[in-house]
Amino acid sequence: HEANCLLKFFCLLFLIVAGQQGSEQAFDELSKSINESELIKERRWKDRADAARFTFWGGITLVAAFLVPFFNLIPVQAQDPTWQLNLIGNLMSNGIWALLGTLLICLARVLNQSDRMIRNRTLLIRNLASWVALGWLLLIPLQLFLSVRLINSLSAREIGEIQNLQRVSRQVSSASSEDDLRNAMARIPNQPPMPRLTVPVEVAKTNLLAQLQSNLNAAKNRQEQRSSSRWQTWLREAFRNTVQCGILAFGFLAIGKKRNIPLPD
Repeated sequence: HEANCLLKFFCLLFLIVAGQQGSEQAFDELSKSINESELIKERRWKDRADAARFTFWGGITLVAAFLVPFFNLIPVQAQDPTWQLNLIGNLMSNGIWALLGTLLICLARVLNQSDRMIRNRTLLIRNLASWVALGWLLLIPLQLFLSVRLINSLSAREIGEIQNLQRVSRQVSSASSEDDLRNAMARIPNQPPMPRLTVPVEVAKTNLLAQLQSNLNAAKNRQEQRSSSRWQTWLREAFRNTVQCGILAFGFLAIGKKRNIPLPD
């Protein structure tokens, strides 16, 4: 009986020791799995942080690329309608780079929400985005006004040249001497001095009137064609620029829209 009890005791002791060793092995395996999981999470976080920094500086580069063409507009000529339209044209043609750069900066904020520098820059840009959207909307009537004013200015200049030819024609018609003819023809810009007459004044008047009438008809036809072409171009450009400004304004307005998203510490 004592031998049986002693045998049971040793068997129980063996089972306890084996169970402890199994538990230690299981604990070691669990600890190893947890450590590997932490390493994987840390590696993923580092990869996301690197991607966020790369995306952020890529966005900054695109915004800088948007600003570079404006150096070609130096010196500033704020009173010149042509310079003003060139400025607006640069804004519209390069505005997509500013929008893409801003989107990349905001994407960097999504990739890494714990980076204070990226978070602060993103908040600043989003606060300015609504004002930028308003600026794009204001460009629509501004570029329409400036382009119409430029077209009217060019037309007025051409009409002035036509009216000058008409005045010269009337003076030639009423001229009674060679000096009168010479003075009348001198009113035409870039006109070389009239040579000495080798024919009677009346014959010279007839020849000059025919030449002036031909030049006058050509100037009128040229002015009508240019005016028609300018307004057709204006309609196309106005539609394209309006759509482009609307898209850019909508994009920046969406970026600047306030959202109730809790910020991490």
